[in-house]
Amino acid sequence: MLEKQHIQYFKNLVGEEDFFTDLAHLNAYCYDATKERHLPSGVIFPKNEREISQILKYCNEHRLIVVPRGGWERFYRGSVEREWGANFKRRKAFGQNFRN
Repeated sequence: MLEKQHIQYFKNLVGEEDFFTDLAHLNAYCYDATKERHLPSGVIFPKNEREISQILKYCNEHRLIVVPRGGWERFYRGSVEREWGANFKRRKAFGQNFRN
């Protein structure tokens, strides 16, 4: 479970509409191509490269695990966290080589 200080930081950064800790969102991001399920502590939808950079910097400083999530075009292993941390996915694409 994420501490309140971390939850508040992410809500302030991306807005409450793009950071979730409710069970419905956590369940949607708790699996990958394996049968294993690992509930994340939070789900973040950054809107741009600046937010991604700040999320990664913050998580690194506080030793939080980050599990990036793609657009589900392919279904791979390794897209769920094995310990507490944050799972994040881009809502909108940035750059020519990325699609969501």
